Amino acid sequence: MKRLLTLLLVALSVLTPAVAQASDVYIVPGSEVNLVAKDGRIPITIKNDGSESATVIVHGKASSFRLEVIKDTELTIPAGSSQVAEVGVRAVANGPVELEVWLEENGVEIGKRELIQVNVNYDVELFLLVSFAFAMFGLILIGSYRTVRKLRRRRNG
Repeated sequence: MKRLLTLLLVALSVLTPAVAQASDVYIVPGSEVNLVAKDGRIPITIKNDGSESATVIVHGKASSFRLEVIKDTELTIPAGSSQVAEVGVRAVANGPVELEVWLEENGVEIGKRELIQVNVNYDVELFLLVSFAFAMFGLILIGSYRTVRKLRRRRNG
């Protein structure tokens, strides 16, 4: 009886479909992404090798508190082509983060999940703006000093 039950359980586990179904629609593995703003969009390339167009939802989940996924993206990909979906994210802190992305079609996960390495430097934007402001202020001061000095030489000279 125990052998029969074990055999039945093994047969059921082999015959049951996996959670993620095999599909002609999949995420193309990408390279590392640098995020240098508080809010941004991470590009995800999705390819459809099937003979019909597919409407999928791109989901994302960050491995760390440093990055927050704001919204998922719905996308229709024509047959035999690829498109770029953009997953909206918000930076919370600096540092490396792994972003796990996957696809759903009609509420069912398809294809395999992909990991994208994201380097978050959300305060670089502010640093560059402040540096630019200081540089401009310095140039204005130098220009004013030179102009005043020229005018004094003309008067005295």
